[in-house]
Amino acid sequence: MAASLEPRVAFLGPPGSYSHQCALDRFEASVQYAEQGNISDVFRAVSPDIPFAVIPQENSVYGTVIDTYDALRSPTAGKSVFVRGELTLAVKHCLVVRKGIEPEKIQRIISHEQALGQCSNFLTENFPGIPRVKVPSTSAAAQSVLYCGEDPGEPETAAICSAQCAEMFDGLDILHRDIQNEASNTTRFFILANSLDTPLPGGQREPRRQRALIRISNPPPQRHVDEAPPPNRLLHTVTSTLMTTFGCAALRIDRRPSLTEVPFDDVYFVEVGDVILPVMSAEANKSCEAEWLTRVQAGVERIRAVGGEATILGLW
Repeated sequence: MAASLEPRVAFLGPPGSYSHQCALDRFEASVQYAEQGNISDVFRAVSPDIPFAVIPQENSVYGTVIDTYDALRSPTAGKSVFVRGELTLAVKHCLVVRKGIEPEKIQRIISHEQALGQCSNFLTENFPGIPRVKVPSTSAAAQSVLYCGEDPGEPETAAICSAQCAEMFDGLDILHRDIQNEASNTTRFFILANSLDTPLPGGQREPRRQRALIRISNPPPQRHVDEAPPPNRLLHTVTSTLMTTFGCAALRIDRRPSLTEVPFDDVYFVEVGDVILPVMSAEANKSCEAEWLTRVQAGVERIRAVGGEATILGLW
């Protein structure tokens, strides 16, 4: 009966992925884990039934995880799905094959797009000309390798995944370890939740909220299809007035094509932060957080007042 009371956390599966490892490190045995087939599914899974999720946001070598920002464009982001925290994980990749397979027999290499990019130097040097194929996750790649090469004409395949992942699937050999381009290779993850206020599971004390993610976009176009699109003035707003708009530092700005039909219309994701040093007293922390949240909300209203659309996607 007690197990049914544990909240569920969605992650990019199968088990053994870096998302799974990161979620385990944070939540341990305090939750039930719900694997999903791809990043979009992880995002869509956040609901009253699965109130939390862990999703990759950016890698220090290969950059932004595009699927995550594409999901953050959706209307549910900022309404029923929110960013509530961040986690980082040191990422060390291995090249794995079926037991007994020699390197010269490898005909293709599969993994998540990020892992392939993070190991591009190793692959170019050691496996030039071998096709690299994207799959939904590193653990899905490892799982697929177990069954490759069994049918006539099917290419012998290697996968990029973690050593922990390789150990989860019986029948895999690790050919090479630490094949990432940079020894400092690190991935940042977002913790998602279906509410801005529900306490995160795991029993860890949540610090004062000092980060916000805001989506800024143009309103839906009010023009005929054959009319030329108006100039995108959001770029000026986003890059030149953030400090005065939000009254705090812009830590990063990301951009994706908007979901409108207007060519080259963009949506911006702005992460702002309160750079004031933490204060010791709980009462002072609460006061600082309230003042900062007021500034963030005031910035959102300023953007709306000049004709833009602004949505708070997360607070942490």
